[in-house]
Amino acid sequence: MTETEAKAALDIFLADNDELEHLSAKLATFNVFRVFRVEEVEIRHSNTLGWLLDPAESHGLGNVFLRRILSNMLLETEADIEGLSAAQVELMDFSNIEVRREWKHIDVLVIDRNNKLILLIENKIGGKERPGQLGRYRKAVGHEFPSFTLVPVFLTLEGESGEDEEANKYIAYSHSSLLCVLDRIIKQRRAQMPEAVATFLDQYTTTLRRLTMQDETLVELCRKIYQKHKEAIKLIVEYGEISSFSQLAYEIVGQGGNCEILRKAPTMLWFIPTSWAKVVPENGRAWTNLTRPVSVACWIKLWNARNKIRLVFEVSRMDDSALRMACVKALSKNGFKLTKMAFN
Repeated sequence: MTETEAKAALDIFLADNDELEHLSAKLATFNVFRVFRVEEVEIRHSNTLGWLLDPAESHGLGNVFLRRILSNMLLETEADIEGLSAAQVELMDFSNIEVRREWKHIDVLVIDRNNKLILLIENKIGGKERPGQLGRYRKAVGHEFPSFTLVPVFLTLEGESGEDEEANKYIAYSHSSLLCVLDRIIKQRRAQMPEAVATFLDQYTTTLRRLTMQDETLVELCRKIYQKHKEAIKLIVEYGEISSFSQLAYEIVGQGGNCEILRKAPTMLWFIPTSWAKVVPENGRAWTNLTRPVSVACWIKLWNARNKIRLVFEVSRMDDSALRMACVKALSKNGFKLTKMAFN
């Protein structure tokens, strides 16, 4: 795409774009999760989940959410948890419930002492579990509560199973299913809820709908915009990534005055530690596009096609070839990984 074509695509995208205006208006709606930028922060979702599961908390739902979500987990997955069924859950007395957060690093742990039942939830919004993590959690709960029935749940956006060797012992449950259960409860109990709680839950379910791609209006708007403005969007993404990289690299390397910036480009940043400034010689055969002709420099480059960032320490050509070779050998001896070209 030529520069003229790129500008034309951006003009069309930004000017008189009804779908973009509708999308902007929808995203501008107040949402506490968006305001605090925690829409995809697992610990905040786990906090909300723990709050909802605790009958004694301020949501005013009592044990309704705990009962419904537990029975739905058993019903939807057809899991065989020591004979525990969804029907049994509906008849249980949940008057002695304790909810723990981050106990033994477990996201949410619900302890029902009346029924000798444990609900263990490992909550993942985007990340993966660590090797052996799920097995350690089951072992920790079994050691602390040996006579309790354990319901282990691996909660993800789409309900995929974990990669841990003990993942098959966990119920794979989705945030989409959780959203369905919560939506039904809100509709049924809204009149009894404090207004502040209803507002908060509306914002939480909106966040879940976006994360699970169930906000139909939002999905349709994005689809229309992409279909009509593919080229402009690709251009924005490409140049936006480059700009973000350049600024971030500059802030990291340049902060505190520990490095001297030699050249700043969209996908590349050249620099040299200030402690080297008086040691590294300048010479007439060094890079001509830097602020000064140092013989040794570092650079960071964004390899966009490979989605990688490369950090390189480089020795330039020098008028004194013996000095250059001495520098290269000294670097090699001290553990720097050098290419064959460095010795030429």
